[in-house]
Amino acid sequence: MAVPILGAALVAGGALFALEQTILGEWNRKADSIKAVMNGVAPATLDMLTRQWVVGSQGNIYHYNYFDPGNRTLLGLSVFEFSNGMRSIARRSYAERARYEPASGHPDAWRAEETWSRDLTPSGDTRKFSADPVTQFTLEPPSYFGTRQPEPQFMSYSQLRTYIEQLRTSGFDVIAQQVALERKASFPFVTVIMTLLAVPFAVSAGRRGAMYGVGAGIVIAITYWVAFSVFAALGTGGVVAPTLAAWAPNLLFGAGAAYLLLTVRT
Repeated sequence: MAVPILGAALVAGGALFALEQTILGEWNRKADSIKAVMNGVAPATLDMLTRQWVVGSQGNIYHYNYFDPGNRTLLGLSVFEFSNGMRSIARRSYAERARYEPASGHPDAWRAEETWSRDLTPSGDTRKFSADPVTQFTLEPPSYFGTRQPEPQFMSYSQLRTYIEQLRTSGFDVIAQQVALERKASFPFVTVIMTLLAVPFAVSAGRRGAMYGVGAGIVIAITYWVAFSVFAALGTGGVVAPTLAAWAPNLLFGAGAAYLLLTVRT
């Protein structure tokens, strides 16, 4: 009798993952923007997923893949300098990583690593090319590049995985993002776990009434969510591995559900 219910739970879990992979992140961003407007706050329209184009105070145009406000670091930075009233590009400079390190007399100094620079003629041909492992860029202060921190709930599973790879190759700590990625994979299985728990409770409830089952379901759901949050915090803090932090609640509750299902009186 429980097989059709378990089949429906598997279908529901697959639907949850499909929504997570396709439209849920975009819809969460839209909902967050609507909430900001309702609260009288201008919604953030630029984030990691839309990339960044910024016009500098001197007319230069900056493009960067990601800005880490905590470390005041820009990744994948391109600087476009113009001539002839911005009718042609005079120079393009690139830095794999640029970190804000102001010095005495140079408040806008950035330490740029893995850089190259290309001077261009008005026709677009290369006049001069140079590359340096480390050099200094003069840019706007970090507050000028402020952008919204990318959040896992606004990204799909594949987007978050790509984002983690970008951060890892740049040397950033990605434990919190890895936990969020594993949670996106493990959470759809909650439909199967809760179904496995519901079957023995439905058999053993007997004449205790529907309210007993409703109350037991609420308690189990709250307990599961608390365990999910606690293990996520442990994983983010580095106490347990990200994979274990995301899947431990499913393993614990799944083991309990299997025991109840195998021992219930029929």
